[in-house]
Amino acid sequence: MRILKTQAIVLRYANFKEADRMLTLLTPGMGRVDAIARGCRKPKSRFLSTSEPFCYGDYVLYKVHNFYIVSQAEVKDIFFDIREDVDKFAYATYILNATEQAINSNEGNYPLFHLLLSTLTYLAYGSTNPEDITRIFELKFMDILGYRPQVYRCVSCGNDLDKNFKFSIDQGGLLCPRCYNRTSNGYTIQMGTIKTMQYILEMDMKRMDSLKMSTNTRRELKKILSNYVVYYLGKNIKSKDFIDKIGDEC
Repeated sequence: MRILKTQAIVLRYANFKEADRMLTLLTPGMGRVDAIARGCRKPKSRFLSTSEPFCYGDYVLYKVHNFYIVSQAEVKDIFFDIREDVDKFAYATYILNATEQAINSNEGNYPLFHLLLSTLTYLAYGSTNPEDITRIFELKFMDILGYRPQVYRCVSCGNDLDKNFKFSIDQGGLLCPRCYNRTSNGYTIQMGTIKTMQYILEMDMKRMDSLKMSTNTRRELKKILSNYVVYYLGKNIKSKDFIDKIGDEC
């Protein structure tokens, strides 16, 4: 029997049997861990709150054959404010879905764990627009996964920035007019949006509330980053269509 003591964030659950759940957990040291929370759906279960999505806590798991069983769990935060706001809940769900698509078992990723934890904290308790927090997450998420976009010069020829760059998803960054004319594949992007992307990539997450986006920057980042994430993950993300609709209505 193998005992695993770890911090974890619940990304998803699936009900089975009469009162159990299979939890998908993100852990800093082992990446994805699937664990059964037995009896957690009973009203007085000590695992009820620790089996809900967004829950961040300390977990003690023991391994039986090829899966884990939750032995102990203590809540650190359930990010209650996310559950009370439709927009926050929708963006947070999308963020959990994207994270789940990116992680594998036995592949620890401390930066991703702390990015997710910081993002949920700002969604729950910060004053920044939830859509802006999501755009920040997407860009830093791609950076952590190894898909940092080139936003300082032309990704193809290395030319310095001017006012007529395009952003190419499949090329992984900015294209100057000459290289864009050869590929004809890219999104229009203003200098203000480029500067915002540069700032996000370099900033500490503790400074998230200091970032203010214009309506135009928000619109361009939404179009570019949500598609950038899907392209490099190679998978559709649940809830993406819903948050796209929310953004269009704002």
